[in-house]
Amino acid sequence: MSSPKDFSLEVTPPLNDVNVESLNLIKFTVKNKKVDLILKNKSVILLILSGILIAYITNIIISDNFEVSHISKVQYGLVLPLIATIILVLLRQQPEDTMIVMKGIGVQLVTKKKWRFQNSSQSFIPIKDMIDLVIHEGFHKYGQVIFYLCILTRSSEQSNVEENIIKIIFPEFLPRKDILLKVWKSSRQLLFGSPNRYWRRVPGQGLKQVLS
Repeated sequence: MSSPKDFSLEVTPPLNDVNVESLNLIKFTVKNKKVDLILKNKSVILLILSGILIAYITNIIISDNFEVSHISKVQYGLVLPLIATIILVLLRQQPEDTMIVMKGIGVQLVTKKKWRFQNSSQSFIPIKDMIDLVIHEGFHKYGQVIFYLCILTRSSEQSNVEENIIKIIFPEFLPRKDILLKVWKSSRQLLFGSPNRYWRRVPGQGLKQVLS
């Protein structure tokens, strides 16, 4: 069953009536269209929770004649959840996948998770290591067929470390084909220029570029 994938694409700078090849950098960001209620009202929630916490602690101190040591277990049981909730709200962030395309330099990929304590990934792919930027078709989760955008890279012969030769773009969201096509067309044009770019494997010579 197909997932809703209700995502938005933000492009900086906007590409309306702009020649892509005249730019030096384009930033593509994919995120959810609907903003989480907690994030939408984050400042209000923090203000209310902080106000309640300060008022409650002040009331405890005053009622116990400024003796903080007299705070009971029941009072701690109310204060600690308030503090924990404030911390969780502060740690919440908007998840997003970002690709920054730099003309003649390469591509920067950044993935931000829902929580700040989760490992966000960041990687840079220099243009000299790129073979091409393509849209592939594959299976995802329970046999769902999806399209995904990826960068084909050359494996480093000097390094003994096994590296992925396919770098998936927007791995957190895996947006629909219409978004991928917009990103693919503009990114490819900025990185490789107008000519159609193809690669073929030549025996004994590896991959060779062919321009049409």
